[in-house]
Amino acid sequence: MKDRDSKIQTIMTGYRRGFLSRREALRALGAVGLAAGAAPLLDFAALADEAGKQAGPGGIALSRPDKPVTLPLTQDPIKSGLEPEKGPFHIFNYQDYIDQVSVIDTFSKKYGVEVVLTTFDSMDQAITRLASGTVECDATNITPDRLAQGVAGKLLQPINHSYVPNLEKNIFKSLTNPFYDQGSQYAVPYNLYSTGIGWRTDKVKTDIGALDNPWSIFWDAKSSEYSGYTGIMDDARESLGMAMLYRGQYDVNTEDAAELEKALADLKATVPISNPKVNITQYQTLADGSSWIHQAWSGDMLGAVISYWPEGQDKSIIKYWWPGKGKGVTQNDCWAVLAKAKNPVLAHLWLNHICDAEVAYNNTVNYTGYQPAQKSFNADELIKAEILPEQLKNIILTEEDVGAGSLQYCALTSEGQKKWQDAYAQFNSGSE
Repeated sequence: MKDRDSKIQTIMTGYRRGFLSRREALRALGAVGLAAGAAPLLDFAALADEAGKQAGPGGIALSRPDKPVTLPLTQDPIKSGLEPEKGPFHIFNYQDYIDQVSVIDTFSKKYGVEVVLTTFDSMDQAITRLASGTVECDATNITPDRLAQGVAGKLLQPINHSYVPNLEKNIFKSLTNPFYDQGSQYAVPYNLYSTGIGWRTDKVKTDIGALDNPWSIFWDAKSSEYSGYTGIMDDARESLGMAMLYRGQYDVNTEDAAELEKALADLKATVPISNPKVNITQYQTLADGSSWIHQAWSGDMLGAVISYWPEGQDKSIIKYWWPGKGKGVTQNDCWAVLAKAKNPVLAHLWLNHICDAEVAYNNTVNYTGYQPAQKSFNADELIKAEILPEQLKNIILTEEDVGAGSLQYCALTSEGQKKWQDAYAQFNSGSE
């Protein structure tokens, strides 16, 4: 499946860049088994390209924390009061990002349906598979910066809020009416996180958080002693964004080619110094000691402690730093209902399930480590319960941290997104 996804991605990149005509792209997609579903995929790409000449995907305005956007309704929401379908119910999510027992099994038992989980490795892969029809699902995890793209491509359907009362009841007020989707017309929040640096104090004697510029740890010549034990996240926005923050460039949504070139050059410069591994498994590698310093999402620190920490090992050796509101990136991700969901009522009930306080709490403390966007979630209570090590208290965000004035990766134009992906590909492939 991964090989097929890679071929589709290559064909789509060639089509978007003009290396392949529409006919050639259709023929190539047909050769990998997409003859019937290829045309909509190309139409989706063409729509995004045209949008890049205007605002964002489909001509939708680019949302920012200080520039909220109401997404257009592409179809009517389902009617209220409908009975749940019989399933099987299909969900699409990152690997290792949801608890089987406290989330999936409880939903399955409550509604008497089989729940089938399909996973993806990146949001680029998820969008490609959804748009190409190579995966069929009812509900998907999606990030806010790709939500407008999903709406423009008619991949998602609007939500009927009568099925999702837990949204208003339990979720941070700012995220019931988020800047990227005013009125929560298409998605509900899942988890919150910041982006910083995780490290092991038993291996790294430098107090990274006390450095004048902690990001410099990946570039400092002294860090050669950690060579091969550092890690940068396998994510275009996060890796290039970190290089920008290292230079004091806080416009992490820039589409300026010169800025991206600088960020790319800086990322490449880490290779001979700290020889970073490029992955998103820091929750595991920091726990097992195969990495000592890793760019990380905050939730991966608690996830490492909860799910991967060796028995008997001191949990106080893992630390986390992020720059703080306005200088460090904070994000949340979401769940949405697919436009072609075979079980749309179950999908709505799934969104409500995700917003349930008990379900969200158990998902965090039993497995993922990622903070839910719940009003009731409290760092002091987690420390008191000996779930969260005290030195990791800074991984828990407040509603203010993700509100106005926060620094977030947001939607880009089609052309801008292509620039980021192309620059990242050059770093990740090692090409000059």
